[in-house]
Amino acid sequence: MTEQFCVVGSPISHSKSPVIHNACFRFLARDAFYFASEVTHLSRFLAEREDIAGLSVTMPLKEQAFEISTTLDPVALATGNVNTLIKAPGGWQGFNTDVFGLTQATSELSFKTLAILGTGSSARSALVAFSNHESVIWGRNRASSETLAAEHGTISVPLEDALSCDLVISTLPKGALRQIGATDSIYPGTLMDISYSNESNGALKFSGGQISGLDMLAWQAIMQQRIFAGRKPSEAFENESKMLEVIMSALNMTK
Repeated sequence: MTEQFCVVGSPISHSKSPVIHNACFRFLARDAFYFASEVTHLSRFLAEREDIAGLSVTMPLKEQAFEISTTLDPVALATGNVNTLIKAPGGWQGFNTDVFGLTQATSELSFKTLAILGTGSSARSALVAFSNHESVIWGRNRASSETLAAEHGTISVPLEDALSCDLVISTLPKGALRQIGATDSIYPGTLMDISYSNESNGALKFSGGQISGLDMLAWQAIMQQRIFAGRKPSEAFENESKMLEVIMSALNMTK
């Protein structure tokens, strides 16, 4: 019987996860199918779809997934949110693969200072991913930014200071970068916009260019495939470089 997996969240119609994971299942010759479902109440959805073997979880459900999980991996515990669920005897196992995706997508960069734009669950993942770096936070809500900074032992800074860091990671909603920053400035670092829209930065310019959020999406999906296959998150497939090529090809990208 074909195993069923899906990505849940709201909105979800833009998600590229079905393209990625179905390509991976074909590559692995696995009898499995992955689809997207618009969901706002995760526990209700899981009660109605007992056939689901595993899920990718996106906004606004990552905190709900954390609460639903009967067991949590250390990264999920550190970030306080879950983006991957796998069915297990007695409940759901919760994992966070965003941290892995972030570190892999930026692994070829050399940087000292790091700014994180945003204060939601993805920002928390970024803070954990780069806990060994000098990081700062900027958020549209100053109080939330200062609270998150205090929780992670860093500081909240003005927008221009954040945009001047070596690496700027935006966890803001798609298109939000169009509304911030000086249009006549060229910032010195590199931008990574995890909304994975290469055009969402609008007029913002960075001398180091931009990393597509699709790189992060692809790598975190590879770790999800490990989990969906019953492996430990750290237990890599032998052919993950080829799997990455398959994903990028499915997304009409070159790597």
